[in-house]
Amino acid sequence: MLALLVAIQLVGWGEEGMFRGIGVTTLRNHGLAGGSVALWSSALSGAVHIVNALGSRGAQGIPQPIAVSFAGYFFYLVRRVAGGNWANSVIHGLFDFSILTGTAVLVDQEAHVGGLAAILAYVACAVLVLARSRAGTIGRLKEAPWRAHA
Repeated sequence: MLALLVAIQLVGWGEEGMFRGIGVTTLRNHGLAGGSVALWSSALSGAVHIVNALGSRGAQGIPQPIAVSFAGYFFYLVRRVAGGNWANSVIHGLFDFSILTGTAVLVDQEAHVGGLAAILAYVACAVLVLARSRAGTIGRLKEAPWRAHA
C-alpha cells in the first residue's frame, strides 16, 4: 500500500506540475488574467483525460474529463491559496489514491464509495469557495511567488 501511495503521489505531482505549474505560468506569460488562466488550465487537464474514453471504457470514460476539469479548477484555487504548487499536488495524489483503492476494493461495480466521497468533497469545496467569494475573501488570495517576476 505504501508503494502504491508513493507511486500515485508521483502522478499527482506530475499532472499538477504540468497543468498548474507549467500551464499556469505559460498562460499568464501570454497575458491571460486569473479567471481565464483557471478556466483554460482546468479545461486542458480535462481534455487530456478524453483519451480514457477511447480505450476499453468507451462512453463510460466521457464523464471523467468533465470531472477532471472541475477538479482542476479546485486545484488551481488550492495553488493560489498555498502560494505554490505543493498543496494541490499532494491533494491530487491523495484524491487519486482514494479513487484507485476504492476501485480496487470494489471490483466490477459501476459506482463505488471512493468515487462518491470524492464527488461529495468537490461539492463541499465548491460551497466553501462560493461562500468565501460572497464574503469577498477570494480576491485577497496570495499570489504565487513567481508572479512578481513574470
